[in-house]
Parts: sequence; structure tokens; C-alpha cells
Amino acid sequence: MGLLDYYRQFEDVDEEELNRERRARRARERALALEQVPTIDLSGTEWPTFPNAEIMNAAIAAARGRVNGYPDRHAESIRRALADRHAVEPEQVVLGNGAAELLQNAALLLLRDGGDLVTPWPSYPLYPLMAQRAGGRPVPVELAGGRVDVDALSAAVGPRTRVVVICNPNDPTGAYLDSQALGALLGALPDHVHVLLDEAYVEFQDVEEVDACLRLVDAFPRLLVFRTFSKIWGLSGLRAGYVIGSSATGDVLGALAPALGVNVLTQAGLAQALKIGDPEIARRRALVIEQRARVQDRLHDLPVDAPDSQANFVWMRAPGLSGAELAGRLERSGVIVAHGGALGDEDHVRAAIREAAAADRLLTALANATG
Repeated sequence: MGLLDYYRQFEDVDEEELNRERRARRARERALALEQVPTIDLSGTEWPTFPNAEIMNAAIAAARGRVNGYPDRHAESIRRALADRHAVEPEQVVLGNGAAELLQNAALLLLRDGGDLVTPWPSYPLYPLMAQRAGGRPVPVELAGGRVDVDALSAAVGPRTRVVVICNPNDPTGAYLDSQALGALLGALPDHVHVLLDEAYVEFQDVEEVDACLRLVDAFPRLLVFRTFSKIWGLSGLRAGYVIGSSATGDVLGALAPALGVNVLTQAGLAQALKIGDPEIARRRALVIEQRARVQDRLHDLPVDAPDSQANFVWMRAPGLSGAELAGRLERSGVIVAHGGALGDEDHVRAAIREAAAADRLLTALANATG
């Protein structure tokens, strides 16, 4: 066979079919590795595998070609892409160095004269800290059965309240506040209160359309919605997030942007991710929804309490055991989980939902720990 004949045999190869076969092979390899590795770590909430190589290559190419120049500090192309994705105007989008930084900037701005930050609890540990750093006072409102108690949250708002921050789905419980309930809460709040909606895990919920709560920004100018590229997108190392608000928000939205923008490498990686990433995001979302349902269904057969989760993790307690004791027993069975104490409740642990092999390891370890 000549050289040209050798290459002609590949002309009719379906590249997409080849990619599907490669992904299936990698999935089998990961499953085998998870079965054999002595210990698996389910304590984190970021996506555990690398993104598409093209995304990393885009960032590397930017480093080689433009690292000696300043980035577009307004990130115009990224903001346009995000605006198209969410059916808003680019002026309604601010890109930042992670959603956490944007949330902290919002707290610094809105609590600059003091005041209260009200948040359901337990929730993301950053919220009380960002209130204190801004000179404000955190006001925790206890969850009801792991879920946001809208009536209690409204009752906690007073003349000193400047901010209500809600993680939705909530970290660490996984509970989801739907757009109808959120809209009712927003309509009941006084005009001096802004709501910061942290949707780091929203792509994992299957209660309603992913942008259902985000759509409320036009009706409620004091609502700011934060998203991240660290979770389902698997780009934690790029430190990128964004916030969307109403065009009527005024100076608040623009004041959240980092003064010198987001670096060249991050912008290049995000541009490629937004261009090619949707099929992989859909696959990851479907995987989590499937495995989460399986894990939660099996938990009914174990002496374990867990509220319904709409995130990529479950929040669990075993009656008669502290969270530290349960975590210790799980680790002896080869599964590392997050201790609940650092997340707001000493009696619980949080475990990530990943592929089927990881879910099997978690369920086996739970059975051993509670049997």
C-alpha cells in the first residue's frame, strides 16, 4: 500500500463517531481505576476531570502569543457570548476573577456603610466572612429540613438589612428554591435590600429551566445573579465567574468588575469553552442527574438521612454518629467526604456525585459505615 492509499482509507471516517468511541473508552478506564484505587476523594465540588484539550490549548496559545500584552479589561467578546447565551444585553454582564470575588465585591459595595447580610444557614461559608470583611453583620437564618425557609428569611430582614444572599442550589444541602418561590420573596423585600443569587450549581438542577431564576433580573433590578466556570465547566484553575443584573441596576453592576479585567489566558480558555463546550456540559449534567437519583434512592434503604439534592453532591447524616465519626468510617472504607463542621453542621457530611463507579464506592462505604 502506497502512502497516499494509506491516508485515503481514513477519508470516510466519521470524526464524531471516533470521538464517541474515545469518550466511551476513557469512561471505562476511569471506572476501572475507581474500582481499584485504594481511596477516592468525594469531598470537593469541582468537576474532577480535565476539560476538552482544545480549551487548554487555546489558553496555552494565548500565553505564547499575547502574554506580554494587556488583556481586554472589559472582556467584550466573552460578555457578548454570555449575553447571547442568556438572552440579555452585554451591558448586563460583568466578568470577574471567579464568582467568589464578584460576591465579595458586591458585599464591599453594598455594606460599605455597615448593615446586615441575611443568608440561609448552613450555606456557603464565604457569606458570613464576606459580610465581616465588608464591615457588615452576618445574620444566619436556619434552614427548614435542609431547604430555604422563605417566610423565616423574610422575617429576618429589617431596617439594617442591605443584602440577602442565597446559594441556589444550596451548598452544602443541595436544596433548590424555584423561580416562583424566589419571585415571591423578591416581591416581598423592601427597596433597600439587594439579593445576591449564587448559582454555582444551577446547571445540575432538573426542577426547571436552567435560567428560570436568572430571568427574574428584568422584573427585579435589585437581583444580581452570579455564575461560575469552576463547577460543571471544570475550569476552576482559570478563576472565572460572571454576574448578570438588570439594565436598570445602575452603577451597582458596573462597580463589581475587576479594575484591570480578567487575564488573557482565562479569556482565551473561556472563549473556546463557550464555543465548543455545550455537548460536554449536557453530558455531565445528565450523568449527575442520573447518579444522584440512584444514590438518593439507595439511601432510603440505609440508616442515613439526606434531604433531596439538586446539586452535584448529597448532604447526609447517620443518626447516632457525629459527622466526624461518619467521615472517619467512610474514609476507612476508602471514601473521603467533606466534614459538616466546616460547612455549618457538625452532624453531617457532604459527598460529591460523580460517575457510576464512584457512586457504587460511596454506597458500599455507607453500608459498611452504618451497618
